[in-house]
Amino acid sequence: MSKQAMQAILDRACKDMRFCTRMINDPDQAMDEYDVTPEERDALKSCQREKLVAVGLDERMTAWIPWQWAPNRRK
Repeated sequence: MSKQAMQAILDRACKDMRFCTRMINDPDQAMDEYDVTPEERDALKSCQREKLVAVGLDERMTAWIPWQWAPNRRK
């Protein structure tokens, strides 16, 4: 699993508003440049703690998903 890639996505989304917007509007396209598995991709899009932990993300990191509160986010 590519835990480092998931952390890189979260880090970039917190620092780069354009990337965060892409994670809201077209998360699959935004994650294309990262080496994440389909399961990790689904977990990041879902923002569900259980799924994120199941794919290896540290539980503390699950609250650090900037696009989770976007009302128009694609799932």
